[in-house]
Amino acid sequence: MGAPFPDTARIDVPSSMADAILKAAERLPLYDNQEFYSAYLQAHVHNSVREACPEGFNWLIGTIKERVGQWPYCTLVNGLGFDEGNRVFVAINRAFGELVARPYEKPRAQLVHYIQPATDIISSRGGHESERLHTDTADWENPVELISMVCVRADHKGGGRSRVLDVDTVRDEVNNRLGPEALDALEHQPVPWQLAPYLGGGVSWQTVLTRTSMRWRRYTINLALESKDVKLREDMLTTLDAFEKVIAKTDRTIDFLMREGEFLISDNTRTIHARTPITDGIASDRLMIRSWIKTH
Repeated sequence: MGAPFPDTARIDVPSSMADAILKAAERLPLYDNQEFYSAYLQAHVHNSVREACPEGFNWLIGTIKERVGQWPYCTLVNGLGFDEGNRVFVAINRAFGELVARPYEKPRAQLVHYIQPATDIISSRGGHESERLHTDTADWENPVELISMVCVRADHKGGGRSRVLDVDTVRDEVNNRLGPEALDALEHQPVPWQLAPYLGGGVSWQTVLTRTSMRWRRYTINLALESKDVKLREDMLTTLDAFEKVIAKTDRTIDFLMREGEFLISDNTRTIHARTPITDGIASDRLMIRSWIKTH
């Protein structure tokens, strides 16, 4: 068990505001998930919902931006109501930028992405890749800036707890446990990242850390290293191994169970995230929906 989710990063939405947002969304037609790839449709849904309750909607978006902009660079929103057509979800997310995704391919690749144990990537190192702290879209040249998630159904045995670790804590842990030299290496020595095939493939060389951001997914680095043309010095490989152990073992990772209807939004450049194992595996009915948001 890690650190609790800080109360200062929570937002409680008044029921009257949540009702107004939900009613505005439900006045819109139902759209197919594939239709949401349209930036125009995203903007239309956002504008339609916002216009129905501008003061409350603007307060919510402004408060989310404020909370995500400060430690721990994520916020947990309680009290919202979400429709089955995901119109509330799209309307809120579109306020921060364009929703993006890998090319449409059910069930794994959708703009409003459904996360279920059955579609998790199995790790060659045991368990699932989602159980290891990581950056989303680490296989893009520039990972998305924000990720958001709603809990539709929690695992009935309490598995799949969310875990979030921020860059400030990571830098502090590395400096204290591995030393300034390791921190400097992670800041200044680029490592290879395998880029997604649907983006043309190839390898991008970038650092794991900067002063204010991080990019981490060992799976993506290992894929790049499988190429005969990609090499990394032994001392840097050792540093990556040590780094992975430090972030996996720290008790400063925020650890919490998302409940039905809770909405989490995180800065994907300043946090890494994971979930705990789910004992029932694919038999679990845990269901989350997620979006990637490009702010620039």
